[in-house]
Amino acid sequence: MLAVFLGASKGIGYFTLLNLLQTTSDWSAVLLLRKPDCFDKNDSIRPFVENGRIQIIKGDATNEGDVKKLFQVGQVDLVVSTIGASPSIGLTGIKIDQPDLCTRGSVAMLHVLQELTYQPRVIVTSSMGIGEAHKDMPLTMRLLYSWLLDKPHQDKMSLEYLFHRSSKTLANLTSSHDTPPETLLSRTAIESTTPDFLNEVIIVRPAMMPTEEPFDALKTPSKGYRVEEGLRCYTILRSDVGRFISEQCLPGQNEWVNKCPVIGY
Repeated sequence: MLAVFLGASKGIGYFTLLNLLQTTSDWSAVLLLRKPDCFDKNDSIRPFVENGRIQIIKGDATNEGDVKKLFQVGQVDLVVSTIGASPSIGLTGIKIDQPDLCTRGSVAMLHVLQELTYQPRVIVTSSMGIGEAHKDMPLTMRLLYSWLLDKPHQDKMSLEYLFHRSSKTLANLTSSHDTPPETLLSRTAIESTTPDFLNEVIIVRPAMMPTEEPFDALKTPSKGYRVEEGLRCYTILRSDVGRFISEQCLPGQNEWVNKCPVIGY
């Protein structure tokens, strides 16, 4: 079984990758990394590179030509995209270094997927509280997100809008609260992607992730997360999101297919 990963250098993508390879023997992975040397000193990942279960391709998730290289290694069973820009916190909220990273990355990925002659399962990570789902959060989180994350969440809104539109099963998002501004996602970009063609999509919506965990975080037992569409929760560890994806969202496990599960404590 072959999985391709975008955004696996750290965070959710990293923990998903590592848990997948450590707990199963029948998966291998191809990673798209801007800095392929990021794992040179990582004793958890290096053995999988050395034995061939991990292949690394240098490239950018927003570059369609680079993304296409992932699918030239073999027939892909699973796509995991956890890309996200780097945040910094200021008095006016969180700012991100690439405010349209998820938007451009989603367009590039869909352009590649719509040209395939087969259908892998696609998992993308968004955030709780996007668009209409904002009302599902506890009051304190609604207030906090409105202050901190309004602009960064527009990029995740584009991701959700595009993958809902390209899914055969997920309903198109029509509410004004779910529609990203055209200055971020243009009509031309939307219409360049094929509607209603993806068979299996999972949009994972993690709760707030307040801490950046070390690479060996999976050695610590799970804190006992909950998963539900519309779940009211507060925080989550990236390692537990990685556990959830690699243990409950693989091909053949269908509870969360064509759904938008929220994961949190």
